[in-house]
Amino acid sequence: MKTNVKNFTALSLLLLFYGISFAQNQNVQNILNDVKIDSMTFFVKQLTGEEPVIIGGNPDIIISRHKNHPGNEKAFQFIKEKFQSYGLQADSLQFSSTGKNLFGIKEGMLYPDKKFIIGAHYDNVAGVPGADDNASGTAAVLEAARVFSEYDFPYTIIFALWDEEEQGLIGSDAYASSAAASNENILGYINMDMLGWDGNNDNVADIHVRPVASSLALLDKAMVANIDYDIGLSLHLVNPGISATDHASFWNNGFSAIGINEEYDGDFNPFWHTPNDTLGQFNIPFYEKCAKLVFATLGECAFSSTLGLNNITEQNKVNVYPNPASNTIYIDAMETIESVVVYNTLGVQIDNISLGDMSRVDTSSLSDGLYFFHIQTRNATYSPKIIIQH
Repeated sequence: MKTNVKNFTALSLLLLFYGISFAQNQNVQNILNDVKIDSMTFFVKQLTGEEPVIIGGNPDIIISRHKNHPGNEKAFQFIKEKFQSYGLQADSLQFSSTGKNLFGIKEGMLYPDKKFIIGAHYDNVAGVPGADDNASGTAAVLEAARVFSEYDFPYTIIFALWDEEEQGLIGSDAYASSAAASNENILGYINMDMLGWDGNNDNVADIHVRPVASSLALLDKAMVANIDYDIGLSLHLVNPGISATDHASFWNNGFSAIGINEEYDGDFNPFWHTPNDTLGQFNIPFYEKCAKLVFATLGECAFSSTLGLNNITEQNKVNVYPNPASNTIYIDAMETIESVVVYNTLGVQIDNISLGDMSRVDTSSLSDGLYFFHIQTRNATYSPKIIIQH
């Protein structure tokens, strides 16, 4: 009993010193409370032609968002006016004679040049409604813009809508390559591409990541947010993440990024790219959970006073993967690891390991749950949260 108290005190001091907490950020919780699933689904109906939109004060119908179709321009104008109605600065990037991206910008109060971005592609393939692919992601960006616009943040938030994803990530690549060339300070990007299908109702969602820049630190934010805010998803880590959607444009240009979406393997939407890709096929509770996970992750990043300045770059010096893990994790460090101490959520020390620069840790004996790996290197201390799922 004495040992438990000692370990709990040590861990509590550790968490306090390094800014790690089990507690929710009340501002993030308020944002999640403000999310309205009816608002999101109505946006999906408007983007797929089930409900009219108002553009320039006049009613209209968006029939298709495909490249070169009049509905593509209508969707652009509709979203632009929504951004403006939320008090956001609306900007765009014309990257070809046929394609243009759209941005709603909430400027940061302290670090306006440091940016977090959430995005989705607003175009679709020809001849289909494109509800799941990708009115679902577009509507989630719109809902995020509506809710986040009511708050102030240290960092700039960009709500991005990409065009011509279906032709090969053309819009997002144009932006990311331009941002890299001009050395823009993009701290993290979260992509949403298909959020509405959960045919077997198992609440499994993918998180796609690659070890580029601080993507693994951004992944950690999402994994912990799912627990801290009781989102209720069973998260399937895909590492390396697929390259067939817009988060890949950011990886390819050296930026931190993750993608959150419905399960692509095992429970893929059978109505994808067909006339039956409508809101009626959505698993609405699952759709809401996916969107809220993105919003919680974005909120945790954007409200942080240190993430963009220190933590995301410092954490990248020690990569712990996969996360969630089952029987094995790997700790990859840029400097010598002196010790690894594992704590459970009660503050009880579970293990103490001495390791080298590239380390394999057997986690088969750990029960399912959340653990803290207190990693001491020659020059610093890191405390990533690791989820064990057997």
